[in-house]
Amino acid sequence: MATSWGSLYLPYAEQETVATLLRDTLALLGYTSYDPFGLIPGKAYDQNVRLFVTPPVEGWLRVVGLPQTVICEALSQKALCLSLELNGTEATIDVFVNGQQVEPEPALAEFVRTGADLHQALNAQNLRLAEEPTDPVFDNLSDELQSMAAGVDNRQAQKMFERLSGGLVKKMGQRTGTDADAMSADARGLLGENAPDWNSQGGQRIRAVMGCLTVPENWREPDFVSLRDAYQLHRRRQRKPDARLYPGDAEALAKVPDALDYIPVYGGR
Repeated sequence: MATSWGSLYLPYAEQETVATLLRDTLALLGYTSYDPFGLIPGKAYDQNVRLFVTPPVEGWLRVVGLPQTVICEALSQKALCLSLELNGTEATIDVFVNGQQVEPEPALAEFVRTGADLHQALNAQNLRLAEEPTDPVFDNLSDELQSMAAGVDNRQAQKMFERLSGGLVKKMGQRTGTDADAMSADARGLLGENAPDWNSQGGQRIRAVMGCLTVPENWREPDFVSLRDAYQLHRRRQRKPDARLYPGDAEALAKVPDALDYIPVYGGR
């Protein structure tokens, strides 16, 4: 089963301003800001908003995560806010300007690359983009484990993983202070259940639109899970440089080496 993927994009260069505005907006919505990356696990909330604000790249800021419409409206008071969501195979592409949702095509016109056809990307019934490789199981394994996994029946592997992951993930959550339920979802993602389908019609729609705009080419990177895990590990090593590395930690650290340059904005209620 594919998961929901989402991000916001703003042609704006003030990272701290965006992070502060996000926190203020969440407070107005009744959320309490919290830090899930500390030594002691924080309070559990029924509802959570989990976001990261990227450093500006080529004049664009990205907010990684699934924010609410009211957050998009608030951010659009600073700059145009492009909201993208891929829910299963369905794409949602919204644009906000001055606190109001507006039609995407005219609003994005000034950010279209020379020669690109944004109208086609937004409206074509059947897009035909080049297929992207999709094997989230192998993508999240080391080369050695990929070789071992090549001869394993996926159904057997899933049953084994389900037996082992519950306790392991719980322990990992206790070790890092990260929400155990979120880590359980990520563990299921290793079996291919939670990866965005960028070859679906919705995935191709978003890819086509972003290919028309002057956003950085790596507009999807890093993904939320990779960023969150790397941030957690970099914070731990910042506190204790000689902290023990567990299996997979080195790869997670290397995947987002500048994770501490991102600003986490977490709120719960």
